Amino acid sequence: MTDMSSAPQRRANVIGLGLIGGSIALALQERGWTVSGDDARQPTLRAAVDRGVIDATGLDPQAEITFVAVPVLAVGDQVDRALAATTGLVTDVGSVKGPVCRAHDDRRFVGGHPMAGSEFDGLDGAQADLFNSAVWVLTPLSTSDDATFAEINSIIASLGA
Repeated sequence: MTDMSSAPQRRANVIGLGLIGGSIALALQERGWTVSGDDARQPTLRAAVDRGVIDATGLDPQAEITFVAVPVLAVGDQVDRALAATTGLVTDVGSVKGPVCRAHDDRRFVGGHPMAGSEFDGLDGAQADLFNSAVWVLTPLSTSDDATFAEINSIIASLGA
């Protein structure tokens, strides 16, 4: 039998706490992760803390992975921010992959996009089971590290996708 009390706490960041980002945070927490989050809208950030969607605000520099879940036009800047501010893996959930993938040849980055949604939007629509049985497309580049791809894929699969 494995002693889970000695297992290190897994940590993640989520940038953008709308429907997808909030759902990622909830799904990670449900699986025992500690989640730090950030959002450009302070009322959303406060609500995420108040509702227990995230454990802390800002970016945890030691997080294993950062999910960038912001509007498409902001993805590039937020991926840059995550790569600069953290030592872990980085992925995004944007629907447009070309520009962000061309601009980020860092071995720690693999683009992604979950095929999931809801009739609800924003943090109010976030749900931990949103990704159950969903397809989540990953878009590795020739510069992507195989171990990075495998680990991001494993984390996403653990969320139900």
